[in-house]
Amino acid sequence: MTRALITGVVIGLGTQLLGATHGAACRDVSSEEKSRLAAYVVKKYQAPEQAKLRVEEVQPIDDLCNRKLVFAGDGALGTFRLTLYASPDLRFLSRELFDTYTDPERERREAAQKAMGELLEGEYAARGPASAPVTMVVFSDFECPYCKKLKELIDAEPLLKSGDKVRLVFRHMPMSQHRWAQQAAEAAACAEFQGAEVFWAFHNLVFDNQGSIKPADASGQISALAEGVPGLDMRSFRACLKQDMSLGVVVRDREMGRRLGVVATPAVFLNGIQVPAIRNSRELHEYIYGALKESLRGAAQ
Repeated sequence: MTRALITGVVIGLGTQLLGATHGAACRDVSSEEKSRLAAYVVKKYQAPEQAKLRVEEVQPIDDLCNRKLVFAGDGALGTFRLTLYASPDLRFLSRELFDTYTDPERERREAAQKAMGELLEGEYAARGPASAPVTMVVFSDFECPYCKKLKELIDAEPLLKSGDKVRLVFRHMPMSQHRWAQQAAEAAACAEFQGAEVFWAFHNLVFDNQGSIKPADASGQISALAEGVPGLDMRSFRACLKQDMSLGVVVRDREMGRRLGVVATPAVFLNGIQVPAIRNSRELHEYIYGALKESLRGAAQ
C-alpha cells in the first residue's frame, strides 16, 4: 500500500470518528453516576444531609456531550436548585460554561428577554404604563425592613414619579423566617383581586405600619388596616382570606422568584436583569437611569 493511500485511509477514518463523536446522541447518565455527582456536590458545598441533594435534570448542551446538570435540594424556603456543567466524561464540573463562538452581549440580551417573559407571566399588581421603556419588578416581603426601605426609596425616585418612564411590578416573596409575612402576602393578593389601586393602597398601609404589627395578632391587625383602604370590599376580602383564594398567587410568585435566583428580599429586576442590593436613593436612580439609557439605545438600533 502506498504512503499516499495509507495517509488517505487514516484521514478518512479520523474524519469518520470525528463525525461520529459530534453527531452521535449523548449516552444517558446512570443513576449511579447521578448519585456520585450529588455526593460530590454535597461535600464540595458542605450541603446539609437533610437537604437530600439529587440530580433533577441532565441536558446535553452541544454535540460534544457537555451537559447541564440541575441539582435540587430541600431547604428552609422549599426546593432550591444549583446548576453546574459537566464535561463529557462527567469528571469535571463548572459553575459556568462559556461559548466563545457566541457574542456575550447577545447572550445577556437574550437572557434578559427570557427572564422578562417569565417575570410578566400571569396576573400581577403594577403601576405605570405597559409601554414604559423600563419595567421594574420587585420581589418583596411585607415584614422585611429592607423591603420597607426600598418602598420609601421608590416613592421618592423622580424617574418613577414621572409616570411614563418606569412600570413598577410587585411580586410576593414572603420569607419563612418572618412570622406574619405570609399572612400579609395573602391579604395583599386578596386586595389585588379588587384592582391595582386597591392593592397599592393596601401595600402602602402595611409597610407604613410594619413596626406595629405583632405576630400574635397579625391577622387581626392586617384586617384592621384593610378597613382603611379606599374602595376595598371587606366582605369579599374576608371571604377571599377564609377560602385561601389568594394562596396560589403567593406560591406562584415565590416559585417564580426561586427559579430566577432570588434568595433574599427585596430583589429587583430592571428589564429582566437582576441588580445588586440597593442601599440608597443614589444607587436606585443610577440603576434605573442606566436601564433607561440601555432601553432607548436598543430602540434606536
